[in-house]
Amino acid sequence: MKIGRLLCLALFALVTTSIPLALANEGDVLRLRADAPQQYVVKKGDTLWAISEIFLNDPWLWPELWQINEDIANPHLIYPGDRLTLIWVDGKPRLTRKSQQVLLPEGQVAAKGDAIPWFPGEWLQPFMIDHRVIASEQLTDLPQVMGDNRKASRVNGMAPVYVSGKPAFGSYRVYTPVAQVGDNTLLRYVAKADLSVNFGDLVEGTLSHLQREVKLGDVLLEGDDPVLPERIEITSGQPLTGYIAAALNERKQQGLYDIVLLPYGSSSGVEIGQMYQAVRAGVEVFTGGDQPKAVNYYDPADDLSRFWRDTTRLPAAVTAELMVLKVDANVSYAMVVDAEEWLQVGDYFVPKYLNNSR
Repeated sequence: MKIGRLLCLALFALVTTSIPLALANEGDVLRLRADAPQQYVVKKGDTLWAISEIFLNDPWLWPELWQINEDIANPHLIYPGDRLTLIWVDGKPRLTRKSQQVLLPEGQVAAKGDAIPWFPGEWLQPFMIDHRVIASEQLTDLPQVMGDNRKASRVNGMAPVYVSGKPAFGSYRVYTPVAQVGDNTLLRYVAKADLSVNFGDLVEGTLSHLQREVKLGDVLLEGDDPVLPERIEITSGQPLTGYIAAALNERKQQGLYDIVLLPYGSSSGVEIGQMYQAVRAGVEVFTGGDQPKAVNYYDPADDLSRFWRDTTRLPAAVTAELMVLKVDANVSYAMVVDAEEWLQVGDYFVPKYLNNSR
């Protein structure tokens, strides 16, 4: 596991397997990779993240590397062909830039085209669609997908679809309920629907923009495509801890680029770009006997003998890093942007602190 992921995590000693209520790292230090180059020429297809990965052990600290200076007034405005040079300012590494000008045959300066993006596009694509959390009691009042006359439990959009509830004609978004979160339900966007014909108590429509198959019982809501901000500033997470509340897929385990739901939103100070970390509690180990032995809590003998045998708990470990990309009032949606191992709903999370900030 990378050194950058083995952060100093304060872990209170407990006699159970629960994660402690107070768990925080000591902040991150800007460390250059041993093989960091002195100069780098920006190529087509680069991102600020990828370039930072060339220079830093932990690329999530890239805002420090691109700290505003006279040469890079806006680090987003970096173009293919620009030459980046590693310098030191007050004992800290910084990147400065010598920009490349494109000349036409007549000697005129031409525009260089699009600046390189902050992150790979595939990271953000899942957030270009609209996932929602609504009160569970509202579900029964929403129009529902009844089927498409194929006697199948799923609808693929190849035949007209029928919807209950007699909604007005027009465009809707189709959602699959995927998880219960307290008194609310997490809805995953799956398709668009255009309703146009009445059939008694049903309305006929067509499906488009399918992200996956639509299920019977999926619900319809009105809404527009969400728009992500052009600039996402990576910042430390709020001093909030808790457990991952839900995930947008049905898999037991989540990995890179999967989307999880955190039980805090804008009312708790959560904002787009904030970073959090999933952590795994340290294993409790019997220290008496011929050799150390991990405690098996599913073995009644092990579970009981913890109360009279000597044990020690290994340090907690960061298993994944999460970046918030959408925020509602009481929940937020975060993408898994780095993972040392799988994580799952119910895993504990803590804020990631950048630049030794608290």
